Amino acid sequence: MSSHYFSNTLIIEQQCQTTAKKIMLMDATGIDVASLPLDKLLSEFELSVLEKRKVPSAKQEYLATRLTLKYLYQHAYPHDDLALSEISSQFDDKDSKLKLHTPVREPVWTCLSHSNGLIGAALNPKQQLFGFDIEQSSKPRPFIKLAKHFYHHDEVDLISRFDESDKQAQCFFRIWTLKEALAKASAQPIAKLLAPNVFDELSKHDFSASSNSIEGFDISVVAQKSTAWQCSFIKFSDLRRDLAF
Repeated sequence: MSSHYFSNTLIIEQQCQTTAKKIMLMDATGIDVASLPLDKLLSEFELSVLEKRKVPSAKQEYLATRLTLKYLYQHAYPHDDLALSEISSQFDDKDSKLKLHTPVREPVWTCLSHSNGLIGAALNPKQQLFGFDIEQSSKPRPFIKLAKHFYHHDEVDLISRFDESDKQAQCFFRIWTLKEALAKASAQPIAKLLAPNVFDELSKHDFSASSNSIEGFDISVVAQKSTAWQCSFIKFSDLRRDLAF
């Protein structure tokens, strides 16, 4: 197994910088959903989905991901002149992709991930084979036992090399985020990718991968032909000012 999958090559910038291959990250835990003009921010479909989210943190993450996608859309297509409620995110079962639908152009592919309040969102307008995943990696768990139940035996051996629980966690979640990102990039169910060796799968399908850890979370990106994806943080207050609501 190649050590470069653990070398933390994914660039994560603390300041917001939008580029064509940018994953925007945000802490959604401080969003006061009830105070916002939701009918102006979300489409009717999105409002119906948000209404089904009963847990406050789930509402925060849903709203944060959708508004971040709309932020990225407006920066990518500044001349579309659309209200936020005219941009609607819906999952396409045929392609296994979340897409942004608008009245003025073909649906735009996107990718999302969230974990314990940290959300990530990216546009994928060129419909590349691309996916990313975020997982909180700071919770203590029986990592070797879990790995034996889900992972390939080579991956279990890799985790078992470490005696310290924090090192086991780092290895366990790096493998997990790579599997989840690969599932999204290849439009496969994650259940099909748990048992195979993820490093062999990445090599077999000619995918590149980059990862990093930040503030108790692990983030991995998988893409075909490209390692240029980067992450940038944006504060909700800055996004709100930019979108003018």
